[in-house]
Amino acid sequence: METSTVSKKGLTTVPSKIRQLMKIKTGDKLQWQVIKKEEGLIQIRVLQDPYTFLKGKRKDPNTTYEKVEHQADSIIEREAGREKHANNRG
Repeated sequence: METSTVSKKGLTTVPSKIRQLMKIKTGDKLQWQVIKKEEGLIQIRVLQDPYTFLKGKRKDPNTTYEKVEHQADSIIEREAGREKHANNRG
């Protein structure tokens, strides 16, 4: 288990082991949700920066527009499904 400290401004640093394990990169967003307030339990979901994700696909000579579009659609559908699921729990 990793820990970090919250600053006076409410900032914290994601521990390097967690960043590496979860492949968190500059530009990624973290979505925070309270799961059990009484227990101090929160859930943090990594929302990868779609621009960075898609930008790297240009280097692959086998990548077609259709493949990138399909991958982008999959990411959007997955995130929309997570958001819907989270809203139904609340």
